[in-house]
Amino acid sequence: MKVLLISVNRERMPYPVYPLGLAYISGDLLKYGHQVYGLDLCLTDHPKKEIIRSIEDKKPDLIGLSLRNLDNLTYPDSISYLKEAKDIVEICHKKGDLPVVIGGSGFSLSPKKILTEIKADYGIVGEGEGVLSALIRRIEGKNDSYLDNLISFEDGLLKKSLKASSFDLPDRRVFNPIPYFEQGGMINIQTKRGCPFSCIYCTYPIIEGKNLRLREISSIIYEIKMITTSFSIDYIYFVDDIFNFPPDYAKSLCKAIINEGIKIRWTGFVNPAFFDEELATYMKKAGCAGLEFGIDSGDEIMLKNLNKRFSIEDILKASHICKKVGLPFAYYLILGGPGENHKTLKNSFIMMDKLTPTAVIAMVGIRIYPGTKLAEKAYHDGIIKKNDDLIYPKFYISKELKDEIIPIIYEEAMKRRNWIVPGLKINITQNMMEMIRRFKIKGPLWDLIGKMKRPRINPLGNERKK
Repeated sequence: MKVLLISVNRERMPYPVYPLGLAYISGDLLKYGHQVYGLDLCLTDHPKKEIIRSIEDKKPDLIGLSLRNLDNLTYPDSISYLKEAKDIVEICHKKGDLPVVIGGSGFSLSPKKILTEIKADYGIVGEGEGVLSALIRRIEGKNDSYLDNLISFEDGLLKKSLKASSFDLPDRRVFNPIPYFEQGGMINIQTKRGCPFSCIYCTYPIIEGKNLRLREISSIIYEIKMITTSFSIDYIYFVDDIFNFPPDYAKSLCKAIINEGIKIRWTGFVNPAFFDEELATYMKKAGCAGLEFGIDSGDEIMLKNLNKRFSIEDILKASHICKKVGLPFAYYLILGGPGENHKTLKNSFIMMDKLTPTAVIAMVGIRIYPGTKLAEKAYHDGIIKKNDDLIYPKFYISKELKDEIIPIIYEEAMKRRNWIVPGLKINITQNMMEMIRRFKIKGPLWDLIGKMKRPRINPLGNERKK
């Protein structure tokens, strides 16, 4: 069967992201002998024309859509992606009367509602490797059994077990990583799936499960060598929700990169509770060029409210280690969550001043997703109603700060040159990011932005591509 896979994500902030999930799906389909074509709408200025052209040229028998995110996660500048996804499904149905299958992490958060909203024919919940190829066999009349993790528009939920699959190497033949590297400065690699932690807002345990599944170190080394030699890529981003857990696994990976003599730079997300000087030293020797800590707050009470499994002391220690070893580092904050007040907010600003990270990336409010503890808390606190549709952006902002949080963050962030606030366009816009990328700068740009002489509001404007 001829299959056209479309990545519907068009968000380029802070950089275009390689569709890793579709690389895994395409590899599975190619294994079964299907003809697979790829289209990433993030790389085109005319998505509808490109879809029509691809359907006319490739004449696919089935179209698969990947919906990685429901929106841009940014308050108050919030943009939903569902209208565009619905338009894409309509084009596919009108142009070729083709069956449309949708999946992806965004879709998996509320599959029944999203399938009904955008009117695709089938939906794959959770990890799609093996499911799409099995669905094709059923469409071809070769398999009549119900399938794990599949729903259909007509029949509703067929079967949902969220059975976690093993995973290994993605297949990057259908989606060439070079344009993403040229325009985004790095290529993503995943070393593990699943998250055993329970942050109140997080969707990783919902999508990937709580059991941690680790790839073989030798497989990761092979993939790194392959993308460096085949595509001349020299900067990667480890997209694991936590790179350094388990710590021994992270150390083993770093040692393997060092022992193999691989010359690569990379970045990843790190938890301060599992970070020590030995690991930091191995990471730097293995090519780590910067670390991102998702600490969410600089206040001990807020860490507990968000169910973070580390302390202010862990954060202080991690900062000291990064400076001692010589690793640039950024702290990600989510301000305005349950229990946030003037004192806790002030403590975050004071703590960041004390720690002096390379950059601070601050988000205003917390996106509320279905199935999370935050959704339960938001309903209990009257932030949302029972029938609110969370497939569209809704944010938790503490009632005590509801009318004040934006001006407070704006005023305080503008006093600090290393603060980046996407929702308020402080030190970041799409035009600014793409302008910097023209100088072929690799890796995340917070390292560069954090060194600006003064903060800027709406630098270079922010005209989104349509």
